[in-house]
Amino acid sequence: MQHPNFETQHPLQQDEQEMGYDPLQNYYNRNRDRGSLDSAVESTFQSYRKEWDHLFQNSNYLARIRRAGINGRLRSSRFRSVCWKLYLDVLSEDKTQWISRTKVHRAQYEKIKETHITNPRKAAGQHDLVVNNPLSQDEGSLWNKFFQDKELRVMIKQDVLRTFPEMLYFQEEDVRTKLTDILFCYARENERLLYKQGMHELLAPIVFVLHCDHQAFQHASETANPSEEMKVLLDPKFHEHDAYAMFSLLMETAEPWFSSFEREVRQGKEEMLTSIPFARPQDSGPSVAIVTKVNRIQDQLVKKHDVELYMHLNRLEIAPQIYGIRWVRLLFGREFPLQDLLVVWDALFADSITLDLVDYVFVAMLLYIRDALIASNFQTCLGLLMHYPPIGDIHSLLLKALFLRDPKNNPRPVNYQFQQNLDYYKTRGADLVNKTRASTKAAPLNINKVSSSLLNFGRKLIAPMGGGSSGISPINNEVISAPPPQAPVPRPLAEPPSCTAPSNTQMKSQPFPQTHHQHRLLKSESLPQPQLK
Repeated sequence: MQHPNFETQHPLQQDEQEMGYDPLQNYYNRNRDRGSLDSAVESTFQSYRKEWDHLFQNSNYLARIRRAGINGRLRSSRFRSVCWKLYLDVLSEDKTQWISRTKVHRAQYEKIKETHITNPRKAAGQHDLVVNNPLSQDEGSLWNKFFQDKELRVMIKQDVLRTFPEMLYFQEEDVRTKLTDILFCYARENERLLYKQGMHELLAPIVFVLHCDHQAFQHASETANPSEEMKVLLDPKFHEHDAYAMFSLLMETAEPWFSSFEREVRQGKEEMLTSIPFARPQDSGPSVAIVTKVNRIQDQLVKKHDVELYMHLNRLEIAPQIYGIRWVRLLFGREFPLQDLLVVWDALFADSITLDLVDYVFVAMLLYIRDALIASNFQTCLGLLMHYPPIGDIHSLLLKALFLRDPKNNPRPVNYQFQQNLDYYKTRGADLVNKTRASTKAAPLNINKVSSSLLNFGRKLIAPMGGGSSGISPINNEVISAPPPQAPVPRPLAEPPSCTAPSNTQMKSQPFPQTHHQHRLLKSESLPQPQLK
C-alpha cells in the first residue's frame, strides 16, 4: 500500500535538472546568503560607527547634539546615554577628557558604595565587640548603622518594586538591586535630603537608556573592534556607576523640588538653610520651591497665554499643586509612555541643565487639553489633569513649548487639540474625589501655611475643656473650622451649578449636611476666597 503522499514520476517526465534546475544552485544560494549576512554584519557596525562620527566627530558637535535632542532626532539613537552625559555635564565638552573623567566618576561611586553598603559580620574581628555587636545602641556601632540602613533600604525597595510595572525589564531582580543601591547611596551621601518618594522614577529612565545603549554596543562590537572611547563609555560592567553619576547631577537641579529646606542665594551659589521652624520631617508637605514654581506657572504663564483657561481653573478652585507637583517632580514621568517620555527628556536636558523648558512643557500640556478643560466640570477636569490623555505626536508638544517660550525664534506649530469622549476622565475624577473624601487620614499640611506640630500646640492653648474640635478636611490641605449646624452656607456664585443629584456614596462620605458648602481640593493660594454675603 502506497503512502497517500507518495507520488510516482512518469517515465517520460523531464527531470528537474532538464527543466532548468541547477543542482549547484543551492550551494550558490548558501554562499550568497552567507556573503549577504557578512555584508549585513559589516554594514551594521559601519552604520554604528557612522552615527557616532555624525554625532561627535565635529568641531561644533555639542551644539549639533543639542539641536538633535530638542528636535526629537535621538528617538532611535544608539548613543542617547552619551548625549545625556554631555547634557548633564557628566562628560566635558573636551573629548580628550572623556575617558579620564568617566573613570573618576566610576571610582567615586565604587568608594561611595564601599563606604555605605557595609556588612558588620565581615568587620567583626576589626572592631571592639563591646561597641560593635547587634545589641549595641552606640552611634559608632556598625550594627546600629546596619539596622538603620536596613530600614532605609526597605522604604526604597517598596518604591522600586512599583517602578514601571508594565515593563519586564524593571521586574528583573538584578535591575531592582541596582536601583535600590543607587538610591540608597545617594540618600547616604545627601543626609539632609535622604530619599524622597519619586526619586526612583527619575532614576529608572536613566538606567533603561544606559541598558539600551549597552545592548547596541555589544551587538555592534561582535563584528568589529570599536574605538577606545566606545569601549570605556559604553562598558556594561559599569552600568550602575554611570547611572549614579547621571542621577546625581540631575538631582542637583531637581533637589529643591524634593527638599523641605529653604534656600538662599549667596554670591551666585545656593545654600541650604534650616528647615521650616517647628516642622518635623514627617509633617512637612511639598517644598517651598515646588509650590512656588507650580503657582508661578499657573498664575503667570498660563494667565499670560490663555486667560480664559486660567480663570476657569481658578473658578473651579483647582490649584496647580494638585497635579503640577507630580508633573514637575517626575519630569512628566507618569504622563507619557516611556518611549515618548525619553523624547521629552531629550529636549529638557538638551535645552539646559537647569531644566527651564519644564515650565513651558507644563503650559503646553494644559493648552493641548484646554478646550476639554473649559467644557468640563470639576471632576472631569481633575480626571484630565491626573490621568493625562495620550498625545499622538509628542514632538508637536515640544514645538509648542519652544514657541511659547520664544515665539520670535521658533515657528508657530500646528495647533493640535485633544478631542475624545470625556466620560472616562469624568469617572476617574469622581473616583479621586470619593477616594480622598473617604480617607480618614488628613493630608500633610502645606508648609506655606503652618506646621502641624505648631498647629496642635496652638489648639491646646485655645481649645476649651470638653469642647468640640475643629475639623481637618481630608481633601483640602488647609485647616477648616466646622460650620455651625444652624447656618447653612450658600454656594459661591462662581461655582458651576450641578446638573445631577449626588450619589448615595457621595452623600455618605460628606462630613457635613448636604446644604453646607462642599470643600474642594487645595484652593489656590494666590486666589482670594469668595466673600459670602
